[in-house]
Amino acid sequence: MRRIAILFIFAIMFVRIATPASGTRRVTVEQLGEALHAAQGKRDSKIADMLTSLELTERLTPVVLSRWEAKLPGDKSRRSLQVVADKAAFLDPPASEIPALPAPDFAVQTQIMTMAVEYTTKTIKKLPNFFARRDTAFYEDDPPRVLEDVSRTLIPYQPIHQVNRSVETVLYRDGKEVVDSATTKRMKYNPKAATLTTHGVFGPILSNTLVDAANGTVKWSHWEQGPSGPVAVFHFSVPREKSHYQVQFCCFLEAPGQRNDFQKVPAYHGEIAVDPKDGTIFRLALVADLDPIDPVGISNIMVEYASVEIGGKNYICPVKSVSMWVASGAISDAHQILLNDVDFAQYHLFRSESRILFGNDPITP
Repeated sequence: MRRIAILFIFAIMFVRIATPASGTRRVTVEQLGEALHAAQGKRDSKIADMLTSLELTERLTPVVLSRWEAKLPGDKSRRSLQVVADKAAFLDPPASEIPALPAPDFAVQTQIMTMAVEYTTKTIKKLPNFFARRDTAFYEDDPPRVLEDVSRTLIPYQPIHQVNRSVETVLYRDGKEVVDSATTKRMKYNPKAATLTTHGVFGPILSNTLVDAANGTVKWSHWEQGPSGPVAVFHFSVPREKSHYQVQFCCFLEAPGQRNDFQKVPAYHGEIAVDPKDGTIFRLALVADLDPIDPVGISNIMVEYASVEIGGKNYICPVKSVSMWVASGAISDAHQILLNDVDFAQYHLFRSESRILFGNDPITP
């Protein structure tokens, strides 16, 4: 079986020192809204700086995020708000946004998950070959560090910021994710920045996750508001021996000239949001269960799905994903964050056309 989601990281770790208290304040979605309201009229950079100091304790839903982004004065503040939302993508939404509906009984829960499996195994297999534009914004923070050279330069802490951007064409072909490398365009902000790459989001992540979850545990969690009504949210956990979630890390320095790699297939858990009417899956979140001694402390993936038009028909496809990786204290006293924000758009059918020419037929472009 293919790995459902393979995270590769390339980063040469400098000697890091403990990150100082940066004044990060944990806030609810309501408190974040109040802070944005109070900041109206301020410069774009000032609002961006304010947002950098906040950390959500609840997930910011796409509807609220879009409404707030539209009121911000510029790109800096919008990027900062997006990062705040992305870091909270693996949390529950505010209790006020959870529909006050009774939990379905066990028989209905089983029926919903059965439809989700059928949706994944049957409907997704009928998807046509198509391609889309994948636009990835790469973010990271920079913990304070001392360069290992004669200068012994102290580099101060830098809050999370965009370091790169990549736009490329990704193809869904016979159920597999294929990246057209010839279309890749990278706009470097920082040529020395680390790179976080996620594989499997566009293709096999749904089917393979459900197979893994069937070999683990699946439990009812709560209702959430979906695009056309309530969606059923289930939590699942997968033991390590049944997992196909692979995490790779390259590379960190334990000693001068000594480079170590890390590779692991951990246990993981997450949640899945399902339309109770037909089993359509609108959201999937995966959280790796890593050990304290691992060089990777956090390795999470979230994918949102929505209806998109391809060749005159509507299909449920990925429209956004978030990947977050955090270095563990096992290799340094600082915990560096790397985060990818990915948008999928411009879906088109992938097909080739041919025409037989006879001797007397004119050749037209």
